Amino acid sequence: MLKFYNGQMSRLLMTRLVICFLNTIIISSSLNANQLLRSNGGEKSTLVPIKSNDKKNNPLDHLLLIGTRKNFDLNKVEIFNFLDQLKSKKNRLNSDEKFLEYVFFEVHRRYLKVFRPLTDFSQIFQEGKYNCLTATTFYAIILDYFNFQYDLIELPNHIFLKVVLDQQSILIESTDPLRGFIKDSNEIKIHLKAYVTSIKDSLTIKTSLLEPIDFHQLIGLHYFNLAIKSFRFDNFKKSYIAINKALFYHKSPKLFSFLNVLLEKTKFTTLEKTLLMKNKQVT
Repeated sequence: MLKFYNGQMSRLLMTRLVICFLNTIIISSSLNANQLLRSNGGEKSTLVPIKSNDKKNNPLDHLLLIGTRKNFDLNKVEIFNFLDQLKSKKNRLNSDEKFLEYVFFEVHRRYLKVFRPLTDFSQIFQEGKYNCLTATTFYAIILDYFNFQYDLIELPNHIFLKVVLDQQSILIESTDPLRGFIKDSNEIKIHLKAYVTSIKDSLTIKTSLLEPIDFHQLIGLHYFNLAIKSFRFDNFKKSYIAINKALFYHKSPKLFSFLNVLLEKTKFTTLEKTLLMKNKQVT
């Protein structure tokens, strides 16, 4: 449970901020981030709205196939059944704020059972396991489906949502099942200040402290998590494939930094890297 005392972040949330992306330390790198960003240019894939039937470019399909590739059809049916139920609920409520509050708590009640850092997005639906990235992604899918305006805010080791309504903003902290739906403007300011305070002294790569990202980049972070998870279990080939996929979607300095560490660790030859990228499936 997330609590604030005298404007300070609770120990539990601080712990989850540290482990949420699995990159518990922002990896320092000898590479120049600006040079890397220029040298690794490439076009983004064209993702379509969640509601689209375009299987090739649907972001939901991408997310369900990253990491644990189990129960794809079952999970997708579950998600759209839930969205249909939410649609009926939305029609009965006369307020976007009330609807979003209902969504927040219903998602936690039904799906987000156990916080685990080493989880993939698909594990939410059959196992109830989640972390800040996967849970925030699920909320983003719902917001996108119902055409809400929102920002995905990336921190060096955490991610959260800010929803923009006509008269107010709402902050969604997915790792707090009891107090993570924050609509009071003063409380939002306290949370934002706590986020910044918790990270600003630990940065080794210059970046904006409250950086909005898009859905392309969000998918990249899922591949990044997979790359780090694979690295921790000494599956360096899988990690190499995953980080390259991550960089296709999100050309972030911290992702390049991780790639550099991985290459220093593995000493892959050019031929090995070429062969790995010809077989891009990561499961």
